[in-house]
Amino acid sequence: MLALAIVIAVLVLIALLRFGVSVLYSSDGLLVKAFAGPFSLLVYPRKEKQKKETEKDGRKKRGEKKRLKKEKGKKEKEKKEKEKKPGGLQSFLEILSVVKTALSRFRRRLLIKRLTLYVTAANDDPFKTAMMFGGANAAFGAIIPVLDKLFRIKRRDLQAFVDFTDPKPRVYLEAAFSLALWETVYIAVALLPLILKKQKPDGSAGKKNQPSNQKSTQLSNQKSTQLSKQLSTQLSNQQSTQLSKQLSE
Repeated sequence: MLALAIVIAVLVLIALLRFGVSVLYSSDGLLVKAFAGPFSLLVYPRKEKQKKETEKDGRKKRGEKKRLKKEKGKKEKEKKEKEKKPGGLQSFLEILSVVKTALSRFRRRLLIKRLTLYVTAANDDPFKTAMMFGGANAAFGAIIPVLDKLFRIKRRDLQAFVDFTDPKPRVYLEAAFSLALWETVYIAVALLPLILKKQKPDGSAGKKNQPSNQKSTQLSNQKSTQLSKQLSTQLSNQQSTQLSKQLSE
């Protein structure tokens, strides 16, 4: 019983574990990190050693890649010709409904730990700088209520600043998004029935269409045989009348 309790406790902790992405954009460039609980991993930019190793490996494997590209290109062309699917409006609307439900559940469960956005209006022309500052404040006034309504935000700080000495505007962005593991399962469970419903009618329709297609082919064959018989009888009658005329003459 103790072992079972430990296993259940571990599973609960894993389910409650939050993972996500943090983004930092400033004058130093872009920095992206992925994290799971207390652990984090640098995603971008990559380290210089990794870049050098990848460059060396790339030089060695370029010859092999060139050879394989030709074969892959031929295979992909054949697959594309075989797997041509119609892009109908109905199928697009069905996919859109599934995506809509996924996004609605996703935004409810997504947690924005912090959202910091500083826009510094700057330009050579003071009039343009003032207009830029006013536009940034107006945009923030419109965006903040929408963000608060759509997402769960713990901390947010959106501000506009003015700098008449700098000729170029600046942006500072810091954001961290997280999602618990059990919440991903919650989203997947909501999507499964919709996906299965979309797949069932297609299979049943295909099975129902088979006998109807057979019946249509049978009817078309019967009609063609009847027409051929009628034509043959008409031709034979015409030939017999012509022969009778010639004999009478």
